Amino acid sequence: PPTHPRCRKRPRGWGLRPARARNTMFPGCCCANADGGDVIDDGSLVQEFPGKEAIPELDAPATVLAIGGDTRKRETGSANDPLMPGITFAPKIPRDEDCPIGLDIDLIDGVSAVIVDIKAGTIRAWNERHPESALRVNDRIIEVNGSRNNANDMVSRLKTDPFWSMIVQRPSEFMISVNRADAPSLGMDLRYAPNGHTLMITQIGDGPMGEWNASHPDRAVHVHDRIIELNGVRGTPLQLLAASEDAEVLNMVIVHYS
Repeated sequence: PPTHPRCRKRPRGWGLRPARARNTMFPGCCCANADGGDVIDDGSLVQEFPGKEAIPELDAPATVLAIGGDTRKRETGSANDPLMPGITFAPKIPRDEDCPIGLDIDLIDGVSAVIVDIKAGTIRAWNERHPESALRVNDRIIEVNGSRNNANDMVSRLKTDPFWSMIVQRPSEFMISVNRADAPSLGMDLRYAPNGHTLMITQIGDGPMGEWNASHPDRAVHVHDRIIELNGVRGTPLQLLAASEDAEVLNMVIVHYS
């Protein structure tokens, strides 16, 4: 088939400048590649996970929406359900060898790939041909061609395999409002990738965050959830952290993966 017009020129990659910020509200917040890290450049930027921490494996989803070509079916239900927040779906995408992948992805949890940006390449071309099942920013890829629970292995499959059978989670979003009162911190540890736009929650302990969870079980925040907005600010991790400085109340938009 003719080369997709958006794929004729491969965009140049760009480097990461690791951050070393310290935030009083989130004292357990760290940059994923503070030691420099590694970058895979395949016409797009990918953040390597250093692999120095024990990361829990992801459970297999109970229900997956299978997508291939123009066919869409839920393995346990209707054939016409939309790709709503909270759903897990399984696109089957042939790679155009003349195209880059076209994804910026965040690998800081070590077991999945969260989409940061979609650029010219195979994924954008797929999205244009299949708008009803397009991949989106903040979708989380949890399996590629049978490889799961190892983010770097999934990246290898994306780089080398001519066809991608994926399992992808679309997050749900909700807002929380936490008053720090006189607490020295929220009782929550975070990690972030410098090329990302989220703060990933790695631990929740005693403090205002734990109290919020106890009082709001329907909107409880969990490990691996991500903060995408803080006090009205969206942007880089450092911009999100700056929005928390000197704030008594933190209004946060959280993305949760079922």
